[in-house]
Amino acid sequence: MAVRTAREVVELYNLVVWNECDIELAEELLGDTVIRHEVGTARTLTHAEAVARVTDMWAQVESLHFDLNVVIANEDGEHVAIVYDSTITTNDGNETHIASIEVFRVVAGRITEVWNCGYHQGVWN
Repeated sequence: MAVRTAREVVELYNLVVWNECDIELAEELLGDTVIRHEVGTARTLTHAEAVARVTDMWAQVESLHFDLNVVIANEDGEHVAIVYDSTITTNDGNETHIASIEVFRVVAGRITEVWNCGYHQGVWN
């Protein structure tokens, strides 16, 4: 089986795993561990914890949709940066918009690290 490119993995993770709540694909795309970096801290998630981030979020919302405004794949074949806007509709029908930038490291077709400086309410201008 051909290994997906880092860009393909990141796009599938955001546009299919998150947008369509495809837990089976999350199982496939997330590494044995996923290190989530934030400014000043990092947390290592097990595979099960990384997959649970998706299922736990979907348990709290009616719908969730990521739009990838920018996707840049580094020539090293492992790092992909995204700029995204996300629309979240809660179970009571309220809609929230959040935006952020994330950088992913993908090794052998699986996400192993994510850098996120945090997200804010609103959309990119």
